[in-house]
Order: sequence, then structure tokens, then C-alpha cells
Amino acid sequence: MLRYFNYLKEHKFWGKTISEFLNWLEYKSNKYFCIIDTETTGLPSDPYEVQLTQVACIIARYDFESNKFNEIDSFNKKLKLTQKTLDLIKIPGNRIDAILKFNHYHQDGTDYYQEDYTLQDFFEFIKRFDNPILIIQNAAFDMRYLNTRNPIVKFDNEVLDTKQILQLFYLPALQKLAESDPNYRKLIDEIGTSDRDQGLISSSMGKVGPALGLNMANYHDALTDIKLTLKMFENVIELLKEYQDLDISKYQAERIRTKRY
Repeated sequence: MLRYFNYLKEHKFWGKTISEFLNWLEYKSNKYFCIIDTETTGLPSDPYEVQLTQVACIIARYDFESNKFNEIDSFNKKLKLTQKTLDLIKIPGNRIDAILKFNHYHQDGTDYYQEDYTLQDFFEFIKRFDNPILIIQNAAFDMRYLNTRNPIVKFDNEVLDTKQILQLFYLPALQKLAESDPNYRKLIDEIGTSDRDQGLISSSMGKVGPALGLNMANYHDALTDIKLTLKMFENVIELLKEYQDLDISKYQAERIRTKRY
């Protein structure tokens, strides 16, 4: 059975302090960063084929001192539905049309491309930038499809999962700060908990973004989500820099105990 590790070469930050993570980020800031998002016709657990419907990325340089990503180039293509997907849409009770609407798939003036050829183009596009680090929110999901929908394409870049940064550093920092500051307690309450996080504070960008005041208009369009990911990440790093000596070990350990890979 294909598992998480088949798709993802990800740096592990379990047990690291905030300062250790920031030192790693500063050390890596001389590299290119490729911020990626994809949209699909469903989840791996859905009872029908899941294909990619959009692939997008922004290539950027990251200035650690100013905590800003500076865009260099971008890629954004929507993909044609496969014949199998078109056949599945005809089956009563399927959710594909609803998912396509949710992901803003049908838009006037949009060109649509073959999935396998587009993945090859995407792979070649990223290769132009000297082995960039991939930044992805919930990387396991996207990497699964990027590395299986075209048998020739295999992304083996180092991956920074912003969801993991939320889980291991940002949310534990909020919990620690909330012990003595009601403003952070309020922020935690605004984010709320999630079953996907085993009842802990949600690490979904859909919950964290609004709590941070991000404009979530057009959320679930891949290019929009990339820009939201960057803004969210900059907010996260700003707080971590301010409180880099904070002892978050108690809340980080609580999160780690819930992880099952």
C-alpha cells in the first residue's frame, strides 16, 4: 500500500524549539522556494477516480530579515476532465460537480490542458530554479497526486509543510501565550478545534486564515490558496520571531502524540 512517505521528502521538526526552526529557515533562505497548491475532483477516500483539476505554483525568494516572499515567476493551469471523470459524473449520487464548483473550476475565458502533459510541463518549470524547496499546506495530499498522475514525473524536492509548522510551532505558541494573555485565548477560540486534528486546535488554513484577518475570497482556487499560504506563513513567522524563546514543549508534545503516519 502506498503511504505518506512514498510521496514526500519532508524535513521533520518534531521536538525542535522555535529557535531551532527559525535557524533552519534562515539557513535555507538562500534557496528558491516553490509554493504549490493543487485542486482535484475529490479526496483519496472517495469512491471514484481522483484526478487533478488545477496545478499552480509561485517561485519566490524569501528574505528572512524582512520576513517577505518576493515573487519571481508563477505557473497556473486548469486541467481537462478525463473521460473516466466525465463518465463518473453521470453516475447518480456522485459529488464531482459540487467539488468542481467548490474549487472554482468553471470560469469564463479559462483554457484547459491535458493532465499528464501539464504535469510534465510543471515538472520542467520547477527544474529551472535549482532544486527549490517546496512549500505546501498539507503537503501529503498534493504530493500524492503530483507523484502519481504522470508515471514519468517524480518530485523529490525537500518539502516544508506549513500545516506541520502550524501544528508544531504556531499553535503551541498560541496555547502557551494564552496561559497569561486573554487575547491569545480569544484567537484560539476563533480558530476552533477539528476532528482532523484529533480534537486539538485546527491546523486548517480555512480556520487559521480568517482568525488572522486574511481575506479568504476565492478560497480553494489553487493560485489564491498559494497567496493565502504565503500571507499566513509570514504571519506565523512574525509571531515566532517575537517569541522564539517561548517554551512550547508541553503543547508540542501533545500534538506529536496524535500524529499517525
